[in-house]
Amino acid sequence: MRKLALTLTCIPLFLHLFATGDSLSYLTPKDTVFLSADDFGNKIFEHTMEKGQTFYSLARFYGLKLNALYAFNPEVEQDGNFEPGQRIKIPIPDSAIVKSPQDAWPRTKFAPVFYVVKHGDTFYRIAKNYFQIPLDTLKKRNRLEKTVLFTGQRIHVGWLSLDGIPDSLQLLNANPMSAKMLELKLRYDAAKANKKEQFHNGAAYWQREKKGNNDYYALHRFAPVGSVVEITNPMKKKTVYAKVLAPIPDRAYGDDIVVVISPSLAKLLDAKDAKFFVEVRYFK
Repeated sequence: MRKLALTLTCIPLFLHLFATGDSLSYLTPKDTVFLSADDFGNKIFEHTMEKGQTFYSLARFYGLKLNALYAFNPEVEQDGNFEPGQRIKIPIPDSAIVKSPQDAWPRTKFAPVFYVVKHGDTFYRIAKNYFQIPLDTLKKRNRLEKTVLFTGQRIHVGWLSLDGIPDSLQLLNANPMSAKMLELKLRYDAAKANKKEQFHNGAAYWQREKKGNNDYYALHRFAPVGSVVEITNPMKKKTVYAKVLAPIPDRAYGDDIVVVISPSLAKLLDAKDAKFFVEVRYFK
């Protein structure tokens, strides 16, 4: 028997949640799926790889293309090799979660799904924004007298089929902003084949007063127009990808500014100030 570890990305590191299963099945009736929310609005759980499994079969079970699986897990080597116990992030589309089972519903063919509360979550946000569940339904399911939540609290939101997720559901329920970032990440990875990686660090700048237009773009001094750059905020350990629209205009910004980014990117990088330190990589 294997252990399927569903550890969380947005809660304290001391919390680890396990369920039993076997090396040939990615979900069994004994499993429980614990979800967290990433910066793009995806609901994510982490699957722990076991001997006998493959990235290809894992991606196929959850309705993902293999390159999408790698994009959600940039630290994973794309040669297919892994160490048993390695954790892989899997996005779970909202429509794959059964939220209102019928009386004759075969629960033995489904695994329960819980959302783990992170700092700043509210009961209303979880019910309405994350999972589109009536407030009274969610409250009754979790036997809650009050809706005041605490970080790390587990909220039962529904069930997931042991047969996996059809790829049609993954495509249909893709977060538009997440899909756009994923596309940029894939373009960045594709450039590795025949170009040399460039690296430098310095200050990024964004305009607080400018309204975000839900786009991922950047101005850069050296990267080719139309290319994709990788931008990391090392203090927050957050990385994003951006399309280069144009060079930074001469004399418009100080020499310490290496990249100008959109408000949407600044938010994803958890930028608190209009100017902050970043690391930039691109291919040329």
